[in-house]
Amino acid sequence: MAVSTTSGRLPAADRTVPAPTDVPMRARVAGRVRRTLRSRTVTWMTVGFATILVMTAIALGAFLYQQRGIDAVRHTVAVDGRLARVLSAVQDAETGQRGYLLTGDEAFLLPFTEGRVNVDRQLDLLRDLVQDDPDQRAECDVLTGLIREKLDELDASVALSRGGDAAAARAAVAKGRGKPVMDAIRDLVRRMEAHEADRMERRQAEVSRIALAIWILVGLLTVLFVLFAISGLREANRRNRLSRFLPRELVLRLADDDGSLRAGRRQDAAIVFVDMRGSTALAESLDPHALSEFLSAFRRRVTRLARLRGGVVDKFIGDGALVVFGLPEPRPDDATRALAFARDLVAVIARWTARAARAEPVRIGVGVHYGEVFCGIIGEEARYEFTVLGDAVNVAARLEQATKQHGVPILASEAARRAAGEPPGAWRQVSREPLRGRREPMPYHTPAGTTPDGSGRGHESGLPGPDRDREKKMFATRRG
Repeated sequence: MAVSTTSGRLPAADRTVPAPTDVPMRARVAGRVRRTLRSRTVTWMTVGFATILVMTAIALGAFLYQQRGIDAVRHTVAVDGRLARVLSAVQDAETGQRGYLLTGDEAFLLPFTEGRVNVDRQLDLLRDLVQDDPDQRAECDVLTGLIREKLDELDASVALSRGGDAAAARAAVAKGRGKPVMDAIRDLVRRMEAHEADRMERRQAEVSRIALAIWILVGLLTVLFVLFAISGLREANRRNRLSRFLPRELVLRLADDDGSLRAGRRQDAAIVFVDMRGSTALAESLDPHALSEFLSAFRRRVTRLARLRGGVVDKFIGDGALVVFGLPEPRPDDATRALAFARDLVAVIARWTARAARAEPVRIGVGVHYGEVFCGIIGEEARYEFTVLGDAVNVAARLEQATKQHGVPILASEAARRAAGEPPGAWRQVSREPLRGRREPMPYHTPAGTTPDGSGRGHESGLPGPDRDREKKMFATRRG
């Protein structure tokens, strides 16, 4: 017999419309999760972008500082070259003067004249190069004065020779009055070259220190960025691992290192046990593949309705389930949501199995109790397990088992009914006898008008006041 199990979505008739009070709550929870995830994503993106930006800025700074070092070398080379040209121009003028005085040949006056002109031009260029260095500027002024003195001495001897007094001109040269000036010029040029070399070394040392610091910082930022990336990947992998073992509603809290969930805590919660009736016969009548699909479809409906009502599926046990309302944080209407989930699930399963055209429809039993429980996450990170313990869990399990005895799909304790604030008329007391395995009597109820197949008022939410009326209208609209 065909079983409709392969649909990835609840059929239209099975989709329970959430109560108006459910929608804002679920929207707020979903909104908080989305905002948290979005905030984390934005944070990681911001950190990554900022790190890349800082690294780019620092790398640019390092390049500029290195460029300053290169410019310092170029400047020193330029000054040294200009000083050499100045000295060469003076020497050319002196060579022309000596040649003319010794030979009387006017041809030697050409290098003399060109040397004088070239000296002035080279001094102007040298002065431009050392404008940014007061010490070198002062030395350049002294050098200019010495060169002027030397050129005046050369001019005087050439003038004597051209005036016909060559002997006097040679005698003036022989006295050696120009030699100390030329020696002073050479010494000053060497001093200026040494100053430039020292300045270049200082600049290069400074640039090297700053560049080293910058590249160290770039390296540290790179390491930091890599660590951030590794941390992000580990966090993502960690959440993926957690999602394999824990309800997704708890993964975010555990990934945030929620101490209360890790250490365990006591709180009030609504506990719902669900079990499928006749599963043994079902297993015998279906082949393994069809049975697997059928149970998967059943679990999908349980999971979706639990999420719709704000519950957490703690675990599936074969064809049964344990659903907790009050996680990750308890809410005032947890009991209301649990009762609404129970009624909705009975109605949805009844419609679903009816459409499967089975000879014997699948029935379920649901037990609901409200009380104090211990909840927490145990185990190692490689295999976490969320657990809910306490007498309230045992009572819910006994109530689910008692549904078989009393022939009803839902049994809820008085504590659950009172916590939900539902009027007594909405429920019919089934018994006050002690549950199996317990000594003390306890009243428990089933929804008024509910039949064993889940018909009647099984789909009402149990929400008080106007909310229940509005939900009735919505369900009536769906049926219409």
